[in-house]
Amino acid sequence: MEGGSSPLGQFVILAQGAQGKACEALVRQALDHSGVFVFGELLDCANVKALEGSPDGAKLLELLRIFAYGTYPDYKARSATLPELTAAQRRKLQLLTVVSLATKDKYIQFADLQAALGVDSPRELEDLIIDAVYQGLVVGKMDQEGGCLIVESCACRDCRDQDIDYIIETLAGWHDNAQKMLGALDGMVQYSHSSYEKHTAAQEELEKLVKSTRERLEEGATGVRPGGDGGGGCTRMSTDDADEESKRAKSTRGRWMGGRH
Repeated sequence: MEGGSSPLGQFVILAQGAQGKACEALVRQALDHSGVFVFGELLDCANVKALEGSPDGAKLLELLRIFAYGTYPDYKARSATLPELTAAQRRKLQLLTVVSLATKDKYIQFADLQAALGVDSPRELEDLIIDAVYQGLVVGKMDQEGGCLIVESCACRDCRDQDIDYIIETLAGWHDNAQKMLGALDGMVQYSHSSYEKHTAAQEELEKLVKSTRERLEEGATGVRPGGDGGGGCTRMSTDDADEESKRAKSTRGRWMGGRH
């Protein structure tokens, strides 16, 4: 809390100077206030604790504890011994009940919500959920087809001393899971690096093989070209043989022409 700028902070400051009936009136105002959803600091005030000394004050103090730590079903179970709720208080306790359910389950069935909140119509339930989202108490969406509230996150409620061990245990479990997840991610990173290096080496080896094969093919093609030294299957007549053959052709042609005359 930052000084007395928040509504709760203002109530805490006022409670330091209010006693008896004035303090009771102050607590009721805090329970009614639309912007106050946590009450731990108010419960820690000496004058509020002192309400335990009177019958009416003790009942109001117990009601304040339910708003801090409990739910609407908790109130209903003890309503005969507690002050009657105003309309604003009932609404607020229902909203706080939604928060409590959201801390335990990310998929809350509408039927379970209706039972916990004491509402009969789906429309009234939807209004409560919308109000909880509007107040910033719950982040989520309604799944009409699945008939449930899907929770992404929710606000925090006051913590009792007896809940500290459970919170520590939960955080320790979360820390262990986070460490395991980090270890798994490190393994994946190492495997990725190793696979990349193997792939790069294989690619380089393949490129060398392709280059070597291409060079051998080019050398083979050069060795069989006409006129080369490779001893290919194509031969050429020498120049002397070509001249002799030409002379023979001319002599034969002359005799043939003379025979005609």
